[in-house]
Amino acid sequence: MNLIAFDQSTTATGWCVMEMDSSKIVAYGVIRPLGPTNERIREIIKKCMTLCKKFEVTFVYIEGIQVQRNPVVYEVLAKLKGTLEICLEEKGYFVNVVKATEWRKRVGIKNKKRDLVKQEALDMVKDIYKIEPSEDECEAILFAKAFSALDISKGD
Repeated sequence: MNLIAFDQSTTATGWCVMEMDSSKIVAYGVIRPLGPTNERIREIIKKCMTLCKKFEVTFVYIEGIQVQRNPVVYEVLAKLKGTLEICLEEKGYFVNVVKATEWRKRVGIKNKKRDLVKQEALDMVKDIYKIEPSEDECEAILFAKAFSALDISKGD
C-alpha cells in the first residue's frame, strides 16, 4: 500500500509517495504552478489528484496550516488546504490533516526556527536516503516517512 504526503503551498507544493510497510520512496517532486492565485490552486488540486490516482495511494497526508502574520496568506493557504481535502475525500481517499509540528516530532526534527527546520530536513533526507532533493521535497519525504511503517499494535 502507498501513501502520499503533501507539503502544500500555492507556489511550491512538495509531495512524496511512499510504501507504507517499508518507508521506501516510490516517487517525489514539487508542483510549481503559475498564474493568479485561483489558477494556481486549480493546477495544484488537479496535479495532486492525478498523483494519487497514478500511484494508487490509499492514504493521503496534508499538512495543516499555521497562523500566518499576513492574513491574506493564511486565507489563501486555508482555501488550498480545504479544497484539496474535500476533493480527495470526494474520490474516496483516506485524508489525514496533520500539524507540521506533529510530523516533525515523529521524525525527530528538533529545531523550531524555519530556516533551521529546512536545513535539518535537508540533512536528514540526505543521511537516511542518500539523496539531495529540494527543501520542499525533503519536507514531503519526511512527512510521508512520519506515517509509514507504523506499528498499529503499539498505538503509533
